[in-house]
Amino acid sequence: MKSERQTPLVLLIIGLGFVGYSTKYNIGNLNNPGVGFFPILIGVALAGLAGFFLVREWSLASGQTGKAPSAPPILTGKAYGIVATLVAFAALHSILGYWTSIFGAMAALLRIAGVPSWKKCILGGAITSALSYLVFEYWLGVLFPEGWIR
Repeated sequence: MKSERQTPLVLLIIGLGFVGYSTKYNIGNLNNPGVGFFPILIGVALAGLAGFFLVREWSLASGQTGKAPSAPPILTGKAYGIVATLVAFAALHSILGYWTSIFGAMAALLRIAGVPSWKKCILGGAITSALSYLVFEYWLGVLFPEGWIR
C-alpha cells in the first residue's frame, strides 16, 4: 500500500511558513488583535494538523502488517487545490480587494471540499464575506485592502 506523506509534509511547510512570515507583523492580543494575530493562529493550526497527520502516517506505515489503514488517505489533488486557492488569495487580495478575494476563495474552498452545487458555494462565499466584513471592519475597525472597489 502506498504511503501518503507528501501532502501533510507540504501543508506542514506552508503552515510553518505562515507562522514565520506573520511574526513580522504586530500580533496584538485576543482583545485587540493585530494584523499578524490571525495568520499566526491559522499557521499554527495548519502546521499542527499537518504534523498530526504526518506522525499518524509514519506510525501506520511502521506498524503496517498488510492490513489497510482505518482512515482513508488524504487526497493529494484536493490538498493541492486548497494550497493553490490560498496562494491565489494571498497574491490577489491586494489587487482585487480583500472582500472580493475572500468571497472567491471561500467559494472555491467549498467546491474543493465537496459541496455539490456552485449556487451553494457562491452563497457560502457571500455569507463568509459579509460576516467577515461585520466582524473585522465594522466591529474591530480593521481596514483591509480595497482593491478594485476603490
